[in-house]
Amino acid sequence: MTRYNLAEWGLRRPTLTAYLIGLILLAGTVAFFRLGQTDMPDWTMRAMPIRVFWPGATAEQIEQQVVDKIERKLQDTPHLDSLISTAKPGEAWIWVNLENSLPNPKEVVPELWYQVRKKVGDIRHTLPPGVRGPYFNDEFGDVYPLVYGVWGDDFDYAELKDQADWLREELLRLPIVEKVVMIGAQPQRVYVDLSTARLGNLRVSPLALTEAIAAHNAVQAAGSIEHIDGRLRLRLSGQFTNVDDVRRVPVQAADGRLLTLGDLAEVSAGYQDPAEQLMRVNGHPAVGLAISMAAGGNVVDLRRDVVALMQRLEAGLTVGVQATLVADEPQVVTHTLNKFLLKLAVAIGIVLLVSYATLGLRSGLVVATAFPLVLGATFVAMTLLDIDLQRISLGALIISLGLLVDDAIIIVEMMLVKMRQGLDRFHAASAAYTSTSLPMLTGTLVMIAGFMPIALAKTALREFMFGLYGVIAVALLVSWLVSVLFTPYLAYRMLPARVAHHDEVYDTPFYRRLRAVVRGCVDHRWALLAAVAGLSALAALAGRQVEKQFFPLTDRPDLIVETWLPENSAFTASEALARDIDRLLEQEPGIERWVSYVGMDTPRIFTDLWIELPAHNVVKTYVLTTDRHTRDRLREALRTRIARELPHARARVNAFPFGMPAPSSLEYRVTGPDKERLRGIAAQLRTAVQEHPQTRGVYLSWRGPVSTVQVQLDHARLAALGLSGQRLGQSLDMLLSGQPVTQLRDGDETIDVVLRLTEDERTRLGYLPNVPVPLADGTSLPLGQLARLELAVEDGVFTRYNRQPAVMVYADLPWFVQPLDVDAQLADQLDTLRAGLPLGYHLEIGGIGELSAEVDAALGAVVPIILVAIITLLMLQLQHLGLTALVLATAPLGIIGVLFTLWAVDLPLGLVAQLGVLALAGVTMRNTVILVDQIRQDVAAGLSRYEAVIESTVRRFRPIVVTAAAAILALLPLLTDPFWGPMAYAMMGGLALATVLTVLFVPALYAACFRVRPQPFASLAA
Repeated sequence: MTRYNLAEWGLRRPTLTAYLIGLILLAGTVAFFRLGQTDMPDWTMRAMPIRVFWPGATAEQIEQQVVDKIERKLQDTPHLDSLISTAKPGEAWIWVNLENSLPNPKEVVPELWYQVRKKVGDIRHTLPPGVRGPYFNDEFGDVYPLVYGVWGDDFDYAELKDQADWLREELLRLPIVEKVVMIGAQPQRVYVDLSTARLGNLRVSPLALTEAIAAHNAVQAAGSIEHIDGRLRLRLSGQFTNVDDVRRVPVQAADGRLLTLGDLAEVSAGYQDPAEQLMRVNGHPAVGLAISMAAGGNVVDLRRDVVALMQRLEAGLTVGVQATLVADEPQVVTHTLNKFLLKLAVAIGIVLLVSYATLGLRSGLVVATAFPLVLGATFVAMTLLDIDLQRISLGALIISLGLLVDDAIIIVEMMLVKMRQGLDRFHAASAAYTSTSLPMLTGTLVMIAGFMPIALAKTALREFMFGLYGVIAVALLVSWLVSVLFTPYLAYRMLPARVAHHDEVYDTPFYRRLRAVVRGCVDHRWALLAAVAGLSALAALAGRQVEKQFFPLTDRPDLIVETWLPENSAFTASEALARDIDRLLEQEPGIERWVSYVGMDTPRIFTDLWIELPAHNVVKTYVLTTDRHTRDRLREALRTRIARELPHARARVNAFPFGMPAPSSLEYRVTGPDKERLRGIAAQLRTAVQEHPQTRGVYLSWRGPVSTVQVQLDHARLAALGLSGQRLGQSLDMLLSGQPVTQLRDGDETIDVVLRLTEDERTRLGYLPNVPVPLADGTSLPLGQLARLELAVEDGVFTRYNRQPAVMVYADLPWFVQPLDVDAQLADQLDTLRAGLPLGYHLEIGGIGELSAEVDAALGAVVPIILVAIITLLMLQLQHLGLTALVLATAPLGIIGVLFTLWAVDLPLGLVAQLGVLALAGVTMRNTVILVDQIRQDVAAGLSRYEAVIESTVRRFRPIVVTAAAAILALLPLLTDPFWGPMAYAMMGGLALATVLTVLFVPALYAACFRVRPQPFASLAA
């Protein structure tokens, strides 16, 4: 026995080997049931939004005085990719985007967010007075798989909030629940609506009212009495506990009369007006509860525990209040996993049938026994590597199934050959290991290298696709180990002790015909090489017709309806738009439920979801349909109806995509120092994009302009009256927008008491000159006597990219049009625009195109590394430059079949399919390595090169074809999957043609490269 013969090692220790087999099966079963479950893999969000307010500032002022200072400081942040900011009147958002190449993002990102907070804190004192914030949302990437809507038509928001509060407290008791965030709850307010006519008649100043209300409700220490029995604290009465207390506040008029606040104003209880965010469930106002999962949890377990608790809690809700599950991501996960587990079972069944049909019952059973061992060990490794059961990891298992049988087939095949040549089972197993283990290991490592570019590429997809290359690498390595250690043991137990003895087992009529075909290919090598070259040229022509894709759309049965109003729209208009969307959805069949978010986006129910920042003019509606076909029908119906019935709204109706999210199908970015020149360039770009026949809904990131009223102050008169512009602005802000002057304290609720004018006086533009401005002496003057009022317009939104003014041009596409193809079709027009740009101005592709280019560049950067690794492995195994070059030359063979297949079935070549092409190169080279090594062994055994080429091909034919058939047929269940389908088609077509070419083309190529001369053929049987 040689020292490193694992087959002999296992056979000489049968008890230990049997124990290890049982241990692997048991550990694998336990690991499988402990694996987490998700639809798609989680990945670390590398973006954080920062929000800052500066009430009264224009968009340009907040951009220059606030945003620029923050961005200048943040440019020093390690691993910073870009800063994208949006400035509006009174507020701004800054997106801090980290590099996708970030190492160990789960550990590094939280530390970098701390650095961002600290850097902004260092320059906080340099921001103008009156700035509120900045506020950091470093939980932007948190996922809320379950969302409930609490609603009841006969209940107001306060009552719904009370019910939701109770549910939230109970939900937080569950160990698997980490957070429960309330959505759409409306803050209560007590409004004091002033009539200027009434105040004027009674000669009461708004300033006097403000002071009276605040003084009456103050929480003020009144001292304490120390005496022999202890300390007694004095408590002042008069603090507000209800609305009537506010109405009873005494106010002294100018003539000395004592009045109450209720005599001077309308005092009423209500809610924040206008609202900032609202939630509607199936057309009903609601308060939402978004539920996130504790670290290490399982979303399926989360749903089980939460739903069970909510069913018990429903009995405690007030009659008429309902809690509706409006977002149920665990249900999507369960559906996806059940479907993929069925696909996995079908794929296993297919591979087993292929094994039995081609190898016979006993040999097929030996190969089949390797499956549970490989799967069990793979499940254990997935647990250790923290890889969940999800679409990518299960798809990777299905892809690897056909590749797993090759090693076991080679071992069993070689054992049978040796046994037919007279060896017993033990020595046949030992000989099989000696002759095949190292070539198989090299081939396995080459195959793994084919999947490794995405593992080494410095991009976020390395984290996203870890389940693909991690599972396949582990499965293939485990498959090799099982084949050389356990398969000989199983074959020893299952194969008969004796098989028919003859020297040549490949002398049947089939193999004689195959031998003749291979000999013909070798003899006519140059004609065959020319034919393959011509086939490659035709494939290249077909490939030009294949569409390019980044990630496909999902097969989820839900839609996201995004509707925008003009920038200066009132929030009430957004509410009306939400009701219009409700009306449209109520009339459409096939909808199970929908939920609208007014002024905000849906919670992040899964990681790969583009989230809009809060805006008063946006309505996002999540619609769940009954099935995918209904979804597709509804998507087109809603687009048509919204365009026809709601023409004032800009709308996008989309299914959810896989992969990294983007705001729209197309995005282009123009940057430069001068805003007016940018407008002109962006207008040209917008025209170019609009002229493309497939684009629709083209819009700019600079939304506006918006209408304003310029208040031209008479500062001299203001000074004479003891007023300042700041004091006048504060008074107008209070009277027109409403400002809290005190709070009503009700238990744990703090309710602002807001002073403002009546609705007619604060909303009617014509009344604006009559708005009373309080003076220092307690009297007031109309605004029209202190200032000149002029209607004007100003910019509504400015956007910046890395501290440069930037205009983003966005466009949508029909679902069947690929953004990357449109980018390519617009390339000439974009280049023409670029050529005419002044110095310092840039036009770049953003969104999906930018992400795709980044991934392509990252993959391209690591391909040389992979190539060097493959060459090194081949040299270690073959130790011959010529043979290594020959193996490398066969790597592209599968691409011919890939391009023909995708062209024939009209599917795009997406990122996942590209990964399949790279992996296919590894599979092809693996087969070539084992074939070339077999030729070398036959030559060493005394055969001529001519005989060795043909005989080695004949002997390797069945393992190559059986493996290819298993791999191809195992991919059948993936054909209908939107994520894996293009890759499955690509690999099936590529592997089928590569298998044929391995049997026919590789011998001819070998003969051509090494000048093998045709000669009279003498088989081993002769």
